[in-house]
Amino acid sequence: MPRYKQNNKLLPFNLEDHLHETFLVGGYRTDKPQLRWILGKHPKRENYLYNVRFCPCRQSCRDGAIEPGELPTFVVLYSFANCEKAKPRMFRCLSYSICSKAEMEVMGYPNPDHSYIVYRLGEEYFADTLNIQQIDVYARAKYPQLALQSKQNKSNPFMVTGQDIVYAQHGELPFANQYEPIRIIDLFAGLGGFHHSFDKLGQELGFDVQCEFVSELKGDLRALYQVNYNVPAEIINSDITLLNSQEEILRLVPEHDILCGGFPCQPFSKAGKQEGFNDEEGRGVLFNYIADIIRVRRPKFIFLENVANLEKHDEGNTWRVIQDRLNRELNYDIRAKVISPHEYGFPQYRKRIYIVGIDRERGNLDNFTWPARPFKATCDITAIMEDEPTHPQPIKDVQQRYIDVWQQFLNLCVEHEAKLPAAPIWAMEFGANYEYEELVPAKQPLAHLQGKCGKLGNIVHGNTVAECLGQLPNYAHPSKKKGKEDETRFPDWKITFIKENRKFYEANRVWIDPWKEQIRDWDNSFLKFEWNCDEDDVMNIEGKILQFRPSGLRVKRPTYSPALTFTNSQVPIFPGVSYQDEDGKKIRGRYMTMVEAARIQGMGELNFDGLKKTRIYEALGNAVDVEIVKLIAKNLIKCDNH
Repeated sequence: MPRYKQNNKLLPFNLEDHLHETFLVGGYRTDKPQLRWILGKHPKRENYLYNVRFCPCRQSCRDGAIEPGELPTFVVLYSFANCEKAKPRMFRCLSYSICSKAEMEVMGYPNPDHSYIVYRLGEEYFADTLNIQQIDVYARAKYPQLALQSKQNKSNPFMVTGQDIVYAQHGELPFANQYEPIRIIDLFAGLGGFHHSFDKLGQELGFDVQCEFVSELKGDLRALYQVNYNVPAEIINSDITLLNSQEEILRLVPEHDILCGGFPCQPFSKAGKQEGFNDEEGRGVLFNYIADIIRVRRPKFIFLENVANLEKHDEGNTWRVIQDRLNRELNYDIRAKVISPHEYGFPQYRKRIYIVGIDRERGNLDNFTWPARPFKATCDITAIMEDEPTHPQPIKDVQQRYIDVWQQFLNLCVEHEAKLPAAPIWAMEFGANYEYEELVPAKQPLAHLQGKCGKLGNIVHGNTVAECLGQLPNYAHPSKKKGKEDETRFPDWKITFIKENRKFYEANRVWIDPWKEQIRDWDNSFLKFEWNCDEDDVMNIEGKILQFRPSGLRVKRPTYSPALTFTNSQVPIFPGVSYQDEDGKKIRGRYMTMVEAARIQGMGELNFDGLKKTRIYEALGNAVDVEIVKLIAKNLIKCDNH
């Protein structure tokens, strides 16, 4: 096997100089094709590769201690078959990627059967002094989950520090439980995503989780929380707004180490009215109750989650208020970052802002780092799909009709070599010529509207501006969002979308006009179509993922799912997947099942008994992503020396 050398020698290595750096230790089989792939066909360092099986729904027996989010400094390789005699090989780790099965095939990996984390290896160091057996024994003692998931005394790949290796070489063993029990409280708990994340992390690192207090408004979710986490009913609070005094907080909320909370996001979401702190349902001010608990109980850490738009809401003023309160008033060292699971190989696009903080009187976050992103992450939605779907829901006939007509549209594009515009398709603009660039239609004189072509090219007529507006596309009506009711000009993005669609129509009206006769009686949302696929993708809706949204029928590649939402009607659809119903009839096309939706959120192990299907989808859509919370929590705990 070739080794990368410097001046014909392996690079020298002194372990004492790398005590705080991380080492990924992994064995390989001795079959030659796999070994050739791991070490590259040629002795060029950029070709050195190492792989770890990755399963985004956490069903694999080999995904134990290794996961996205952690980039080791070094990778140590040894042979499973000859562990006692074989000399380990150690390489510097340059980067990592998450590759799909198809990409592994392209890269020449022998017999790929799943997605993999692929580490790119750099220069090789002298590692003959490392004792793999001692390191392995040490790691099993330190990480209980690693020992549980080992097969035939062959450990899964695992991470250790240089200090761990020194201890191992000296024959020292760590305590199995290196951490004291971690006490959490779970606010706006929902399905308990924070709790579930800490439970998983505790199994991996060897600590117990003690949940001291739970707050959740919905009664069915409170009951389910008890079932899943075995907590006493008396610690579950039904209404956080009852904690309206220091005395109530001291009486009901025990001391704790980490305050967790995914506080309501609707007031700050782009999908809502964006009323923020002035939300008419009072949800915008619920952050104040979190702040009061922090002020009274002073947990060491806080860990919060909300929609990504929180950072930009009200031109950044909302986030400045929250940040100032946590940072200055409550004296917590704060970090915040917008993260989506798909960036780490988990098949869901779900951008959320994560906020972590530590009480400055007990430390700082100078050593905290966000989970390391891979150089490239390719998701594979099939990894979470059920072979035999649980309670599958077929596509409705009317929805299939919408899909078929839009497929006709795509077929005609191919037939006439028409390139889709960069903007979403807004079919209501096909044939329209109302004025839109200078003044919004609602601010135009009646004479400027009468006689124009509006929705789908129909002639606009009416005796009032309101009558005429009713014949224009719905997005041309006055905005109902607070602060935008009196806008006089469309935003630039809307002007661009309208312009692109009219340009596309004019270039293709010969075949669009006959096609659009099928859609004249459709509701507004079905007249919009988003083809979120690459240019070279086959323009066939089957084999993709669909979602019926207020913004239209969205079609995307089968890589990752659109974000689950609290709206049951927006559950993703797999149009090309076949299954058999209870009568043995073959059905083509179905919705994502509840099991698959739970897997996407990292909650595949939870019990949902007693919850109606619509409530399960709603609860999952409101939940935090368990795997991302776990990655962040792991770094948060590891940065704490106490």
